[in-house]
Parts: sequence; structure tokens; C-alpha cells
Amino acid sequence: MLSSVFGVMLEPIEAELGWSRAQISSGPFVVSIMGLFLAAPAGHLIDRWGSRLTGLIVIACTFVAILGMAAAGKQLWHWWAAWSIFGIAGAFTSTVWMAPVSTLFDRGRGMAIAATIAGASISAIAAPPIAEWFVQHYGWRTAFVAMAAIWCGLTLPLVLSFVPGPPKGQPAISADAVDTPVDLPASGSTGGYGPREGLTSRTFWLLFAASMISGVAGLALLLNLVPVLTYTGISRPDAIMMASAMGISGLVGRLVAGWLMDNYDIRWLAVFGSLFSIVFPLTLLVAPGVVWITLAALIFHALVGGLRASAVIYMTSAYLGGRSFGLFYGAITTTTTVAQGLGPLIANYIYDQTQSYQPAIWAMLPGYLITALCFFALGPKPDFSHPAKEA
Repeated sequence: MLSSVFGVMLEPIEAELGWSRAQISSGPFVVSIMGLFLAAPAGHLIDRWGSRLTGLIVIACTFVAILGMAAAGKQLWHWWAAWSIFGIAGAFTSTVWMAPVSTLFDRGRGMAIAATIAGASISAIAAPPIAEWFVQHYGWRTAFVAMAAIWCGLTLPLVLSFVPGPPKGQPAISADAVDTPVDLPASGSTGGYGPREGLTSRTFWLLFAASMISGVAGLALLLNLVPVLTYTGISRPDAIMMASAMGISGLVGRLVAGWLMDNYDIRWLAVFGSLFSIVFPLTLLVAPGVVWITLAALIFHALVGGLRASAVIYMTSAYLGGRSFGLFYGAITTTTTVAQGLGPLIANYIYDQTQSYQPAIWAMLPGYLITALCFFALGPKPDFSHPAKEA
């Protein structure tokens, strides 16, 4: 939710507190640093405690953190303290919602993943115009409070009602079995690598690199979408409308991606999704300020972006197995956490120095091309029902 409204809040915060855009972006960067160290242990805790308890931790920390952002004073450390609390939630976020889905579904796993992460698209549709309304009528501080109340008020009953607790009666895994792929039937999602074997595999590091590179390249602009679009000559109301339209397209893209992943080779889908992602930055470079062309490119970017994001989740369980999914995906999501802080920080630092987002736009092109190469290098999907086979 914060990623959807960060660009909406950026300019009002800059105007009131007098901070540079890089200083404001240092808040998400604090989350990145914390996620780098905490995301993998958080994933391990999800495997042990279950998603319900850890989901409640996410909700509590998110609520307190956003209230802290709303109350930030002139001292920059106030801002960092609030984002530090959010960093605890950020360490669990994504994995806490994906773990039960990716380990309980085999057939239809792609659509199950897509339906779960569709919530992020719904947030991206609704959050920017809601936040902008509060900003225009009551200021950015009240906007933060409103977003905290809305998000937590909707999420808490859903977690209590539908998210499962820790598995009952699950046998402990002995130390001797930690690195031996297990041969379990049915879902296949409970087979796969143990922690040490998975974390040292070529497959894990290719997924890690793909997620990191595409994340830094893309989020540098997408979290700053409103100021980036206004920089190209588009009015703020049109930029807010485009941010919301991107959320609608992302929702459709993720649902279509779910169907595609259940019916076609996930690796090739990820490769083409990454290659097609260069359309949006090329449009910003070739036709800056042209509303209808930029809107069309942004919608297309959201559609293929939904496929790219879903593919990483799907491939984590498909290529590494579900036995230690929380640990593996928690480690991989450190890339998203780092990208959410590092990408906007770099882009806004460059903007503060040059008054231009052009270098960040250019950086997206090689970033997505390298991401496509990483997905291509994964090779065929392994079969964990046969222990002799390796990823």
C-alpha cells in the first residue's frame, strides 16, 4: 500500500518539511537495509510459526509505522524511526501471504498466486486517488493516518478469518535430512531442496539476480511514478489518473498471468515479460508528455509486470520446491525490499543533482534485458518427485 502512495506523498512532504527528494526516499531505504538482513529469517519464522501469527505482526507494525510517518517532525531521524518499524513488517510482507498459497496448491498454483497478489493491484487502483483526496483536503499527514486505518481495518479481519495458522502434527525435520530432497507425492509442493542445498544452488542465485535487477530498474521510477510523469510534462491530475489505471492493468495482468502460468512454460513467459517491459521506458524517452501514448505504454507495462512478478513467486516453488519455500522466497524478497529503497533513492538523488529523471529511465532498458537473460538461464523446470533429478 505504501508503494502505491509514495509518489503521491513525495511532493507535499518536500514542500512542507523542506527535505530533498533523496532524503525523503531514505525512509524506504531504511526498510531495504533491514530487509536485507531480516527477510530470510522472517521466511524461516513463517515456516515455523505459520502465516496467521506473522500476518498479525505485519498488520501491527504497519499501523504503528504509518502513524509514525504522519507524525514526523523536522528531524530526519523521526522519518527513519517510522520506516524502521515498517521494516519489521516489510521483512515478512510477500512471503507471509505467499507461503500458504505456494505450498498448498499444485494444480492451479499460477492462478492461486495471481489471485493472492491481485490485492496489491487493487491497492494500486484505489490508494492513489484516495490518498490524493486526503492530501488536497486535509494534508499529507491526515492522508497517512487514513491509509493506515483503511488498510489495517480491511486486512485484520481477513487474516483472522482465512489465513491458516502453523501446520498441526507436522513431523520435525532431522538435521541429517536438511539437504536431502524429499520424495513426497500429491502436491509436489512439499518436496524440494533443504535450506543449505537450495541457498547454494545456481537456480536460487539466478532468481535472486533477476528479482534484484528488475526491481531496482523498475521501482526507481514506479514508486516515483507521479513526479516522474509530471517531470515529462504531464499534469498532476493526469498522473494520478495514470497511477490508478496502472493498478487496474496490473490486476488484469496478474489474473491473466495466473492462467498463462498454469498452461504454458513459466520460464518463457518470464523471459518475454521482461523483454516487453522495455516498452514503457522507451515511450518516456521517445514521446515524453504525450498523455495517451504514455497511458497506453503504462497499461501495457502493468500487464507484463504482473506476469513478471507472479513468475518469480511461481518459479521459487517450482524450481526450488515447497519444502523450505518460506526461507527461499524470504531470501529472494530481500531483493524487492532493497529495490524499493535503493531504486527511488538513487533516482531521486540523481534528480536532486540534475533536475532530471532521464538517467533512471535509461537504466531500465539494460535492467530488463539482463533480467530476461537470468530467466532464460534457469533451464527446464525440475521434477522433485524424482530425487535423482537436480535443478
